[in-house]
Amino acid sequence: MDFLDELRFTMQVVNDAKRTLICEPDNAHEVRSLIDSMGASAAFDVKASTYCPPGQIIVLDEQALTASANQTFQRAAQGIRFRRP
Repeated sequence: MDFLDELRFTMQVVNDAKRTLICEPDNAHEVRSLIDSMGASAAFDVKASTYCPPGQIIVLDEQALTASANQTFQRAAQGIRFRRP
C-alpha cells in the first residue's frame, strides 16, 4: 500500500468513526468548546436540538442511521411491482 492509499484508508476510518452529539441549545457552545479543547472536533459533530432532554447528550451514528434507512427503502422497493396501464 502506498502513502496515498494509506492516507485514504486513514481518512475513511476517521470519517466512519465520526459521531454526532445532540445537546440542548443552551449547552451547545459549552459542548463544542469541550470537544475542541480535547482535540476531538474531527471525531464529533455537535448539534443543538430543543428535543434533547435537559442535562443529557445524545450520541448518534448518522452514517449508520442513513445506511439502515437506505436498506429499508431498498427492501421495500423490491416488494413493489408496477403495473402498466
